[in-house]
Amino acid sequence: MAARKRVQGAAVPMPDFVPFQHPKMTTSLPVGSAWIHEVKLDGYRMQVRTERGRVRISTRNGLDWTSKFRALEALAGELPDCILDGELVALDGKGEPSFSSLRSAIARGDTDALIFYAFDILFEGRDNDLRPYPLSTRKARLAHVLAEGGDHITDTIRLVTPLNGPPAALLRAACELKWEGIVSKRLDAPYRGGKDRPDSWVKAKCRPSAEVVIGGWTADGPAFGRILCGVPDEGGGLRYIGSVDPGRVPGLARKLETLRTPQSPFTSGPLPARIPDVHWARPHLVVDIEIAEFTSSGKMRQPAFKRLRTDKTAAEVNPDLDA
Repeated sequence: MAARKRVQGAAVPMPDFVPFQHPKMTTSLPVGSAWIHEVKLDGYRMQVRTERGRVRISTRNGLDWTSKFRALEALAGELPDCILDGELVALDGKGEPSFSSLRSAIARGDTDALIFYAFDILFEGRDNDLRPYPLSTRKARLAHVLAEGGDHITDTIRLVTPLNGPPAALLRAACELKWEGIVSKRLDAPYRGGKDRPDSWVKAKCRPSAEVVIGGWTADGPAFGRILCGVPDEGGGLRYIGSVDPGRVPGLARKLETLRTPQSPFTSGPLPARIPDVHWARPHLVVDIEIAEFTSSGKMRQPAFKRLRTDKTAAEVNPDLDA
């Protein structure tokens, strides 16, 4: 089928939001012509929905963040009706993704220079669902839809193209370039969003990491100390996995004060013992932690704070420590 002929997908009305498909973690990237490999960008996963020129930009949990990205909204409004999946990224002076620059730009409200890297298209037209089609077809339609917008749009809404080479070599190169890692996708697979993570998308990271929930913090007199981290357990509580020094995170202490509670939210795991001046917090805030590894008892070894996740809720954290 020629790329410029419209693919007729399932006749389903275009929803306001489509649950994202998320990749599984792997330590062994798949090989073979059935797979493509893409760089894992360090930004915010976003969904861009355009219908009759009206745009909605949603976070991974469906929050409407359109008002934060007016330049992207204006350009996306020139596209044909569609729903795009991708990553919103800030580039540093070397042209490399920088999450700290992204957070700073959003905090300042200065987001005109941000780039949306589109890697999938879920709908093309208001009732044309492309999710049942293989990724190869969706990629061809995505390239066509973006090309229709013109160069002034594709400067800001860019197509993610596959990397060339053996996946192991691609991962080594990604790590040398300080990227997050590599995502591999089956070309013949449909798009399957939701909580389950199908085997058709897998990711390998340069350094192990996890998304965890803050359940408390320590203090040394007036100084902020460490945050106490956990992941959801089977009983609906929080399993303690260790603590980490977050450094200076603007607004973190204030956010935690609003969540202060007299009772520990940790219900399992090797609970924190003999920690001086500990304060408990309702388990709402999510952070990314880089680690050397997890111990046999499930504790973090050599953890390093990476970032506060304002785009994700505690309910979305994977209890299997898969970020």
